[in-house]
Amino acid sequence: MKRTAIEHLLKWSQNEDVRPVILTGAKGVGKTYLACDFAKSFYEQFLYVNFEHDAMASELFKSKDPFKVSALLLEYYSVNKTGLSLDNLSGDRLLILDEVSHCPDALNMLAELQFTGEFHRIIAISSSPIKKEVLDLYYHIPVYPLLFNEFLVAIAKDWYIETIITHFETDKKIPEIVHKELLSLFNLYLIIGGMPGIINEYLNFDNLLNITENHMLLMGTYRSYLSNISSDSEALKMNQVLGSIPLQLLKENKKFQYKLIRKGTTHAMYKESIQNLADRNYIIPSYKITSDELSKINVILEEKRLNVNELTSFKLYLSDVGILNSLITKQVKPPFNKLASKAILENYVAENLQANGYPIMFWESDSTAKIDFLIPKDGYIIPVELFTDENTRSKNLSVLKQKTDFPYAIKISSRNFGYSKNVKYVPYYAVFCI
Repeated sequence: MKRTAIEHLLKWSQNEDVRPVILTGAKGVGKTYLACDFAKSFYEQFLYVNFEHDAMASELFKSKDPFKVSALLLEYYSVNKTGLSLDNLSGDRLLILDEVSHCPDALNMLAELQFTGEFHRIIAISSSPIKKEVLDLYYHIPVYPLLFNEFLVAIAKDWYIETIITHFETDKKIPEIVHKELLSLFNLYLIIGGMPGIINEYLNFDNLLNITENHMLLMGTYRSYLSNISSDSEALKMNQVLGSIPLQLLKENKKFQYKLIRKGTTHAMYKESIQNLADRNYIIPSYKITSDELSKINVILEEKRLNVNELTSFKLYLSDVGILNSLITKQVKPPFNKLASKAILENYVAENLQANGYPIMFWESDSTAKIDFLIPKDGYIIPVELFTDENTRSKNLSVLKQKTDFPYAIKISSRNFGYSKNVKYVPYYAVFCI
Protein backbone atom coordinates (compact mmCIF):
# COMPACT_ATOMS: atom_id res chain seq x y z
CA MET A 1 0.00 0.00 0.00
CA LYS A 2 1.59 3.26 -1.11
CA ARG A 3 1.36 5.82 1.69
CA THR A 4 1.59 9.58 1.35
CA ALA A 5 4.07 9.52 4.24
CA ILE A 6 6.62 7.71 2.07
CA GLU A 7 7.05 10.94 0.10
CA HIS A 8 8.14 12.63 3.34
CA LEU A 9 10.61 9.80 3.95
CA LEU A 10 12.02 10.19 0.44
CA LYS A 11 12.47 13.93 0.92
CA TRP A 12 14.17 13.28 4.24
CA SER A 13 16.53 10.66 2.76
CA GLN A 14 17.65 13.07 0.05
CA ASN A 15 18.23 15.98 2.44
CA GLU A 16 21.78 16.87 3.44
CA ASP A 17 20.60 17.17 7.03
CA VAL A 18 20.94 13.59 8.27
CA ARG A 19 19.03 13.91 11.55
CA PRO A 20 17.01 10.76 12.38
CA VAL A 21 13.29 10.64 11.65
CA ILE A 22 10.64 9.68 14.19
CA LEU A 23 7.41 8.06 13.00
CA THR A 24 4.53 8.34 15.46
CA GLY A 25 0.95 7.07 15.37
CA ALA A 26 -1.49 4.63 16.91
CA LYS A 27 -0.84 0.92 16.78
CA GLY A 28 -2.03 -0.61 13.52
CA VAL A 29 -1.68 2.48 11.28
CA GLY A 30 1.24 0.95 9.37
CA LYS A 31 4.32 2.68 10.82
CA THR A 32 6.48 -0.45 10.82
CA TYR A 33 5.34 -1.55 7.37
CA LEU A 34 6.03 1.95 6.02
CA ALA A 35 9.56 2.03 7.45
CA CYS A 36 10.47 -1.50 6.31
CA ASP A 37 8.95 -1.03 2.86
CA PHE A 38 10.94 2.18 2.49
CA ALA A 39 14.11 0.41 3.65
CA LYS A 40 13.67 -2.50 1.23
CA SER A 41 13.03 -0.16 -1.67
CA PHE A 42 15.87 2.32 -1.19
CA TYR A 43 18.63 0.71 0.90
CA GLU A 44 20.98 -2.17 0.26
CA GLN A 45 20.75 -3.28 3.86
CA PHE A 46 18.74 -2.39 6.95
CA LEU A 47 18.79 -3.42 10.59
CA TYR A 48 15.43 -3.75 12.36
CA VAL A 49 15.25 -3.61 16.16
CA ASN A 50 11.97 -3.99 18.09
CA PHE A 51 12.21 -2.98 21.75
CA GLU A 52 8.69 -4.20 22.53
CA HIS A 53 9.21 -7.77 21.33
CA ASP A 54 12.95 -8.27 21.99
CA ALA A 55 13.71 -7.87 25.70
CA MET A 56 17.47 -8.10 25.07
CA ALA A 57 17.50 -5.17 22.65
CA SER A 58 17.39 -2.58 25.44
CA GLU A 59 20.44 -4.16 27.07
CA LEU A 60 22.52 -3.20 24.03
CA PHE A 61 21.97 0.47 24.84
CA LYS A 62 23.18 0.37 28.46
CA SER A 63 26.55 1.71 27.36
CA LYS A 64 26.83 5.49 26.99
CA ASP A 65 29.32 5.03 24.14
CA PRO A 66 27.45 5.17 20.79
CA PHE A 67 30.35 3.48 18.98
CA LYS A 68 30.16 0.52 21.36
CA VAL A 69 26.37 0.38 20.98
CA SER A 70 26.69 0.38 17.18
CA ALA A 71 29.18 -2.50 17.35
CA LEU A 72 26.93 -4.44 19.72
CA LEU A 73 23.94 -3.95 17.44
CA LEU A 74 25.83 -5.26 14.40
CA GLU A 75 27.14 -8.21 16.36
CA TYR A 76 23.88 -9.13 18.11
CA TYR A 77 21.85 -9.04 14.90
CA SER A 78 24.64 -10.68 12.84
CA VAL A 79 24.77 -7.91 10.25
CA ASN A 80 27.03 -8.86 7.35
CA LYS A 81 29.05 -5.87 6.21
CA THR A 82 30.33 -7.67 3.15
CA GLY A 83 26.88 -7.50 1.63
CA LEU A 84 27.41 -3.79 1.03
CA SER A 85 29.28 -1.97 -1.71
CA LEU A 86 33.05 -2.22 -1.30
CA ASP A 87 33.74 1.51 -1.49
CA ASN A 88 31.43 2.37 1.46
CA LEU A 89 30.50 -0.50 3.72
CA SER A 90 28.14 1.49 5.96
CA GLY A 91 26.97 4.16 3.53
CA ASP A 92 23.79 2.41 2.50
CA ARG A 93 22.61 0.88 5.74
CA LEU A 94 19.41 1.99 7.48
CA LEU A 95 18.66 1.44 11.18
CA ILE A 96 15.02 1.05 12.26
CA LEU A 97 14.30 1.26 16.00
CA ASP A 98 10.71 0.14 16.57
CA GLU A 99 8.75 1.18 19.70
CA VAL A 100 11.74 3.24 20.77
CA SER A 101 9.79 4.64 23.74
CA HIS A 102 10.29 1.26 25.43
CA CYS A 103 14.01 2.08 25.56
CA PRO A 104 14.68 5.67 26.74
CA ASP A 105 18.44 5.07 26.39
CA ALA A 106 17.98 4.46 22.65
CA LEU A 107 15.75 7.50 22.23
CA ASN A 108 18.35 9.67 23.97
CA MET A 109 21.15 8.28 21.77
CA LEU A 110 19.59 8.71 18.31
CA ALA A 111 21.76 11.63 17.24
CA GLU A 112 24.98 10.09 18.60
CA LEU A 113 24.28 6.79 16.81
CA GLN A 114 23.85 8.70 13.57
CA PHE A 115 27.40 10.05 13.75
CA THR A 116 29.14 6.74 14.40
CA GLY A 117 29.10 6.17 10.64
CA GLU A 118 27.67 2.66 10.82
CA PHE A 119 24.18 3.79 9.76
CA HIS A 120 23.50 6.12 6.87
CA ARG A 121 20.06 6.98 8.24
CA ILE A 122 18.00 6.14 11.32
CA ILE A 123 14.22 5.76 11.64
CA ALA A 124 12.68 5.56 15.11
CA ILE A 125 9.07 4.42 15.56
CA SER A 126 6.80 5.03 18.54
CA SER A 127 3.17 4.25 19.37
CA SER A 128 3.60 6.05 22.70
CA PRO A 129 3.71 9.84 23.04
CA ILE A 130 7.09 11.54 22.84
CA LYS A 131 7.65 14.97 24.36
CA LYS A 132 7.47 17.83 21.87
CA GLU A 133 10.90 19.12 22.85
CA VAL A 134 12.34 15.74 21.81
CA LEU A 135 10.36 15.55 18.56
CA ASP A 136 11.57 19.04 17.65
CA LEU A 137 15.15 17.73 17.58
CA TYR A 138 14.39 15.35 14.72
CA TYR A 139 12.26 14.96 11.60
CA HIS A 140 8.83 14.10 12.93
CA ILE A 141 6.43 12.33 10.56
CA PRO A 142 3.03 11.47 12.08
CA VAL A 143 1.33 8.44 10.49
CA TYR A 144 -2.46 8.20 10.43
CA PRO A 145 -4.97 5.70 9.00
CA LEU A 146 -5.18 5.80 5.20
CA LEU A 147 -7.17 8.72 3.84
CA PHE A 148 -9.57 8.18 0.95
CA ASN A 149 -6.94 9.00 -1.70
CA GLU A 150 -4.60 6.39 -0.20
CA PHE A 151 -7.49 3.95 -0.06
CA LEU A 152 -8.03 4.47 -3.80
CA VAL A 153 -4.40 3.53 -4.40
CA ALA A 154 -4.78 0.41 -2.26
CA ILE A 155 -7.82 -0.81 -4.25
CA ALA A 156 -6.19 0.02 -7.61
CA LYS A 157 -8.44 3.01 -8.34
CA ASP A 158 -5.68 5.59 -8.08
CA TRP A 159 -6.44 7.11 -11.49
CA TYR A 160 -9.38 8.88 -9.81
CA ILE A 161 -7.08 10.93 -7.56
CA GLU A 162 -5.81 13.38 -10.17
CA THR A 163 -9.37 13.91 -11.40
CA ILE A 164 -10.57 14.72 -7.87
CA ILE A 165 -7.69 17.15 -7.24
CA THR A 166 -8.23 18.92 -10.57
CA HIS A 167 -11.94 19.47 -9.96
CA PHE A 168 -11.32 20.54 -6.36
CA GLU A 169 -8.93 23.23 -7.59
CA THR A 170 -11.13 24.43 -10.46
CA ASP A 171 -14.52 24.01 -8.71
CA LYS A 172 -15.88 22.50 -11.91
CA LYS A 173 -18.41 19.69 -11.70
CA ILE A 174 -17.09 16.22 -12.26
CA PRO A 175 -19.02 14.07 -14.79
CA GLU A 176 -22.08 12.69 -13.03
CA ILE A 177 -21.26 9.05 -13.74
CA VAL A 178 -17.81 9.53 -12.17
CA HIS A 179 -19.32 11.46 -9.26
CA LYS A 180 -21.70 8.59 -8.46
CA GLU A 181 -18.93 6.01 -8.76
CA LEU A 182 -16.75 7.99 -6.34
CA LEU A 183 -19.61 8.34 -3.87
CA SER A 184 -20.04 4.57 -4.02
CA LEU A 185 -16.32 4.00 -3.38
CA PHE A 186 -16.46 6.56 -0.57
CA ASN A 187 -19.28 4.64 1.12
CA LEU A 188 -17.13 1.51 0.87
CA TYR A 189 -14.28 3.40 2.52
CA LEU A 190 -16.53 4.48 5.40
CA ILE A 191 -17.25 0.83 6.14
CA ILE A 192 -13.66 -0.43 5.85
CA GLY A 193 -11.85 2.62 7.19
CA GLY A 194 -8.16 3.37 6.82
CA MET A 195 -6.37 0.77 8.95
CA PRO A 196 -3.98 -1.10 6.62
CA GLY A 197 -4.67 -4.53 8.13
CA ILE A 198 -8.43 -4.16 7.65
CA ILE A 199 -8.01 -2.94 4.07
CA ASN A 200 -5.75 -5.90 3.38
CA GLU A 201 -8.42 -8.22 4.79
CA TYR A 202 -10.94 -6.75 2.35
CA LEU A 203 -8.53 -7.08 -0.58
CA ASN A 204 -7.69 -10.70 0.28
CA PHE A 205 -11.31 -11.88 0.51
CA ASP A 206 -13.02 -9.31 -1.75
CA ASN A 207 -15.99 -8.96 0.62
CA LEU A 208 -17.05 -7.15 3.79
CA LEU A 209 -18.04 -10.21 5.85
CA ASN A 210 -15.19 -10.05 8.38
CA ILE A 211 -14.65 -6.29 8.50
CA THR A 212 -16.68 -5.62 11.66
CA GLU A 213 -15.12 -8.61 13.42
CA ASN A 214 -11.63 -7.37 12.55
CA HIS A 215 -12.47 -3.87 13.78
CA MET A 216 -13.58 -5.37 17.11
CA LEU A 217 -10.38 -7.41 17.32
CA LEU A 218 -8.36 -4.25 16.76
CA MET A 219 -10.30 -2.45 19.48
CA GLY A 220 -9.59 -5.40 21.75
CA THR A 221 -5.89 -4.99 20.99
CA TYR A 222 -6.10 -1.32 21.93
CA ARG A 223 -7.82 -2.11 25.22
CA SER A 224 -5.27 -4.79 26.06
CA TYR A 225 -2.37 -2.50 25.19
CA LEU A 226 -3.75 0.30 27.37
CA SER A 227 -4.09 -2.17 30.24
CA ASN A 228 -0.46 -3.25 29.84
CA ILE A 229 1.03 0.25 29.85
CA SER A 230 -1.16 1.88 32.52
CA SER A 231 -2.36 1.30 36.05
CA ASP A 232 -5.63 -0.60 36.40
CA SER A 233 -7.45 2.61 37.32
CA GLU A 234 -6.08 4.63 34.40
CA ALA A 235 -6.65 1.80 31.90
CA LEU A 236 -10.26 1.51 33.08
CA LYS A 237 -10.85 5.22 32.59
CA MET A 238 -9.30 5.26 29.11
CA ASN A 239 -11.32 2.24 28.04
CA GLN A 240 -14.49 3.81 29.44
CA VAL A 241 -13.87 6.93 27.37
CA LEU A 242 -13.26 4.85 24.22
CA GLY A 243 -16.40 2.83 24.85
CA SER A 244 -18.56 5.93 25.25
CA ILE A 245 -17.57 7.69 22.01
CA PRO A 246 -20.20 6.04 19.73
CA LEU A 247 -22.94 7.08 22.18
CA GLN A 248 -21.48 10.59 22.43
CA LEU A 249 -21.57 11.03 18.66
CA LEU A 250 -25.03 9.54 18.21
CA LYS A 251 -26.54 12.45 20.18
CA GLU A 252 -27.99 15.54 18.50
CA ASN A 253 -25.54 17.56 20.58
CA LYS A 254 -22.27 15.72 19.98
CA LYS A 255 -20.28 17.47 22.69
CA PHE A 256 -18.69 15.07 25.16
CA GLN A 257 -20.80 14.40 28.25
CA TYR A 258 -19.23 12.64 31.23
CA LYS A 259 -22.58 11.34 32.43
CA LEU A 260 -22.61 8.92 29.50
CA ILE A 261 -19.65 7.15 31.10
CA ARG A 262 -21.44 6.89 34.43
CA LYS A 263 -23.29 9.18 36.82
CA GLY A 264 -21.20 11.37 39.06
CA THR A 265 -18.11 11.55 36.84
CA THR A 266 -16.38 14.90 36.37
CA HIS A 267 -13.90 16.59 34.07
CA ALA A 268 -11.22 16.45 36.75
CA MET A 269 -11.58 12.68 37.00
CA TYR A 270 -11.16 11.98 33.29
CA LYS A 271 -9.22 14.86 31.73
CA GLU A 272 -5.85 13.11 32.01
CA SER A 273 -7.24 9.88 30.57
CA ILE A 274 -8.68 11.75 27.59
CA GLN A 275 -5.41 13.61 27.06
CA ASN A 276 -3.48 10.30 27.21
CA LEU A 277 -5.76 8.79 24.55
CA ALA A 278 -5.29 11.85 22.35
CA ASP A 279 -1.50 11.77 22.83
CA ARG A 280 -1.50 8.11 21.74
CA ASN A 281 -3.61 8.96 18.66
CA TYR A 282 -6.55 6.76 19.62
CA ILE A 283 -8.93 9.71 19.66
CA ILE A 284 -9.20 13.14 18.02
CA PRO A 285 -10.45 15.94 20.28
CA SER A 286 -12.34 18.84 18.70
CA TYR A 287 -12.44 21.98 20.79
CA LYS A 288 -15.20 24.57 21.05
CA ILE A 289 -14.24 28.12 20.08
CA THR A 290 -16.48 30.80 21.57
CA SER A 291 -17.61 33.89 19.68
CA ASP A 292 -15.27 36.03 21.80
CA GLU A 293 -12.31 33.85 20.82
CA LEU A 294 -12.90 34.05 17.06
CA SER A 295 -11.04 37.35 16.74
CA LYS A 296 -7.99 36.07 18.64
CA ILE A 297 -7.84 32.52 17.34
CA ASN A 298 -4.27 32.92 16.05
CA VAL A 299 -3.10 33.93 19.53
CA ILE A 300 -4.90 30.93 21.02
CA LEU A 301 -3.21 28.56 18.58
CA GLU A 302 0.22 30.09 19.18
CA GLU A 303 -0.22 29.63 22.91
CA LYS A 304 -1.23 26.02 22.21
CA ARG A 305 -4.24 26.24 24.49
CA LEU A 306 -6.09 23.52 22.64
CA ASN A 307 -5.80 20.71 25.17
CA VAL A 308 -8.25 18.76 27.27
CA ASN A 309 -6.78 19.94 30.57
CA GLU A 310 -7.73 23.57 29.92
CA LEU A 311 -10.98 23.29 27.97
CA THR A 312 -14.13 21.54 29.10
CA SER A 313 -16.36 21.87 26.01
CA PHE A 314 -15.22 19.50 23.27
CA LYS A 315 -16.12 16.56 21.05
CA LEU A 316 -14.19 13.33 20.72
CA TYR A 317 -13.77 11.31 17.53
CA LEU A 318 -12.09 7.95 17.01
CA SER A 319 -8.85 7.79 15.04
CA ASP A 320 -10.46 5.60 12.34
CA VAL A 321 -13.88 6.04 10.76
CA GLY A 322 -14.16 2.34 9.92
CA ILE A 323 -13.89 1.37 13.58
CA LEU A 324 -16.55 3.95 14.48
CA ASN A 325 -18.79 2.66 11.69
CA SER A 326 -18.60 -0.89 13.08
CA LEU A 327 -19.25 0.30 16.64
CA ILE A 328 -22.24 2.38 15.58
CA THR A 329 -23.61 -0.58 13.62
CA LYS A 330 -23.93 -2.36 16.97
CA GLN A 331 -26.14 0.50 18.19
CA VAL A 332 -28.06 1.44 15.03
CA LYS A 333 -28.94 -0.99 12.27
CA PRO A 334 -28.16 0.21 8.72
CA PRO A 335 -29.34 2.08 6.77
CA PHE A 336 -28.27 4.77 9.20
CA ASN A 337 -30.48 7.64 10.28
CA LYS A 338 -29.23 11.22 9.99
CA LEU A 339 -27.71 11.27 13.47
CA ALA A 340 -25.63 8.16 12.80
CA SER A 341 -24.64 9.34 9.32
CA LYS A 342 -23.60 12.74 10.66
CA ALA A 343 -21.53 11.08 13.39
CA ILE A 344 -19.60 8.98 10.90
CA LEU A 345 -19.11 11.86 8.44
CA GLU A 346 -17.90 14.22 11.17
CA ASN A 347 -15.38 11.61 12.30
CA TYR A 348 -14.21 11.21 8.70
CA VAL A 349 -13.69 14.97 8.23
CA ALA A 350 -11.86 15.27 11.57
CA GLU A 351 -9.43 12.54 10.47
CA ASN A 352 -8.67 14.35 7.23
CA LEU A 353 -8.16 17.74 8.84
CA GLN A 354 -5.86 16.24 11.47
CA ALA A 355 -3.80 14.41 8.83
CA ASN A 356 -3.49 17.67 6.88
CA GLY A 357 -2.12 19.46 9.94
CA TYR A 358 -5.13 21.53 10.99
CA PRO A 359 -6.21 22.01 14.62
CA ILE A 360 -9.67 20.50 15.12
CA MET A 361 -12.17 23.14 16.29
CA PHE A 362 -15.88 23.90 16.12
CA TRP A 363 -18.06 26.91 16.96
CA GLU A 364 -21.49 27.43 18.49
CA SER A 365 -23.45 30.60 19.13
CA ASP A 366 -25.80 30.28 22.12
CA SER A 367 -27.14 27.05 20.56
CA THR A 368 -28.75 29.07 17.74
CA ALA A 369 -26.10 28.31 15.14
CA LYS A 370 -23.10 26.03 14.86
CA ILE A 371 -20.22 25.34 12.49
CA ASP A 372 -18.86 21.80 12.43
CA PHE A 373 -15.22 22.75 11.83
CA LEU A 374 -13.08 25.90 11.68
CA ILE A 375 -9.87 25.96 9.64
CA PRO A 376 -7.21 28.65 10.28
CA LYS A 377 -5.83 29.62 6.88
CA ASP A 378 -3.87 32.66 5.66
CA GLY A 379 -4.81 34.68 8.72
CA TYR A 380 -8.54 33.90 8.40
CA ILE A 381 -10.91 31.35 9.84
CA ILE A 382 -12.53 29.22 7.12
CA PRO A 383 -15.83 27.71 8.32
CA VAL A 384 -16.61 24.15 7.22
CA GLU A 385 -20.18 22.83 7.28
CA LEU A 386 -21.04 19.17 6.84
CA PHE A 387 -24.31 17.79 5.46
CA THR A 388 -25.68 14.26 5.21
CA ASP A 389 -27.07 14.69 1.68
CA GLU A 390 -27.23 17.23 -1.17
CA ASN A 391 -29.32 19.73 0.78
CA THR A 392 -26.81 22.33 1.99
CA ARG A 393 -29.15 25.11 3.10
CA SER A 394 -28.50 26.58 6.56
CA LYS A 395 -28.40 29.88 8.42
CA ASN A 396 -25.19 29.06 10.28
CA LEU A 397 -22.84 30.96 7.99
CA SER A 398 -24.90 34.15 8.11
CA VAL A 399 -24.86 34.04 11.92
CA LEU A 400 -21.09 33.46 11.96
CA LYS A 401 -20.61 36.34 9.50
CA GLN A 402 -21.99 38.69 12.14
CA LYS A 403 -19.27 37.54 14.53
CA THR A 404 -16.20 37.44 12.28
CA ASP A 405 -15.21 37.98 8.67
CA PHE A 406 -14.11 35.14 6.41
CA PRO A 407 -13.27 35.13 2.67
CA TYR A 408 -15.25 32.00 1.85
CA ALA A 409 -16.80 28.94 3.42
CA ILE A 410 -16.70 25.22 2.62
CA LYS A 411 -19.77 23.00 2.49
CA ILE A 412 -19.17 19.25 2.40
CA SER A 413 -21.97 17.03 1.12
CA SER A 414 -22.91 14.49 -1.54
CA ARG A 415 -23.33 17.44 -3.92
CA ASN A 416 -20.95 17.80 -6.89
CA PHE A 417 -18.13 20.36 -6.99
CA GLY A 418 -19.06 24.02 -7.33
CA TYR A 419 -18.49 27.58 -6.14
CA SER A 420 -21.22 30.13 -5.56
CA LYS A 421 -21.66 33.21 -3.38
CA ASN A 422 -18.34 32.66 -1.60
CA VAL A 423 -19.17 29.05 -0.80
CA LYS A 424 -16.96 26.23 -2.05
CA TYR A 425 -18.93 22.98 -2.46
CA VAL A 426 -16.83 19.88 -1.83
CA PRO A 427 -18.11 16.29 -2.20
CA TYR A 428 -17.24 13.85 0.58
CA TYR A 429 -14.61 12.04 -1.45
CA ALA A 430 -12.56 15.23 -1.98
CA VAL A 431 -12.08 16.20 1.67
CA PHE A 432 -8.46 15.01 1.55
CA CYS A 433 -7.78 18.01 -0.75
CA ILE A 434 -8.74 20.64 1.85
